[in-house]
Amino acid sequence: MIYIIVPTFARVDETKKFLESIKRSIQANYLIIIIDDHPDKVTFKNIKQNERIKIIRSEKELWWVGCINLGIQNLLIENKLNDDDIVIFANNDIQIDMNCFNLLHNELKRDNLQIVHPRTIDQKGFEVSSGAKIISFFPYITKHPKKFNKEKELIDMGTARFLMMFGNILKKVGYINESLIQYGGDNDFTLSAKRFHEINTYILRDAICKLEDDITGIKNQNINNIKELFGSFYSIKSPNNIKYRYILFKKFFGNIAAFFITASISFNTVVKFILKKIR
Repeated sequence: MIYIIVPTFARVDETKKFLESIKRSIQANYLIIIIDDHPDKVTFKNIKQNERIKIIRSEKELWWVGCINLGIQNLLIENKLNDDDIVIFANNDIQIDMNCFNLLHNELKRDNLQIVHPRTIDQKGFEVSSGAKIISFFPYITKHPKKFNKEKELIDMGTARFLMMFGNILKKVGYINESLIQYGGDNDFTLSAKRFHEINTYILRDAICKLEDDITGIKNQNINNIKELFGSFYSIKSPNNIKYRYILFKKFFGNIAAFFITASISFNTVVKFILKKIR
């Protein structure tokens, strides 16, 4: 069985396009578990449930991490997840290419002790980061694979636009750190897999997902001034949030290292913003 966990807040049209791309691309039996986190439950009201679509309505605001963890709980407890079942964490703002699932699935069948993710292409045809390999912690330097000379690229921290694994991997790694709330949850999962279970995550060169429109949250390219930039360091809607970055790295590297890593990332963010403005 193939299980796809998809958190939603609103964006019903994007969710429908995502569901259509799944229907076109996956021929085997699958169940899409949608976690509707909108206060008015707009996904539940506008998308019909059937044998392939199950919608769970959150009782309180869960944000991304809480939604994924609720989906994981549903798989482990209600669906009695098997080791050879496929599990996918997905976002509703992407569409997968026709051969995307099969390429990812075939790679997992070659080695079931790994996690895989497709490349991400935006609406303009540009490569968008699907994850990063950590090169240095202080200064904090990462490499985001965008030119693929090999069939797959090893990363330390993956995104979860379409993060795919066997059930045995999910059982080993377990739940995402619920303290992260919104951003960093996908990084937490893949770092946990690598550091605690020696399970690697890869981006596959030939598997493609297309990003519909990355408008959720506060993005650095949309920040206009220093006030907005520093505001992003404290906003739950921003990946720049200092608190949650510290929580993410503390789990793996301890208090002191997490402090310096977080400081280095924040400093880099400020420098990049200033350089962008003076060019």
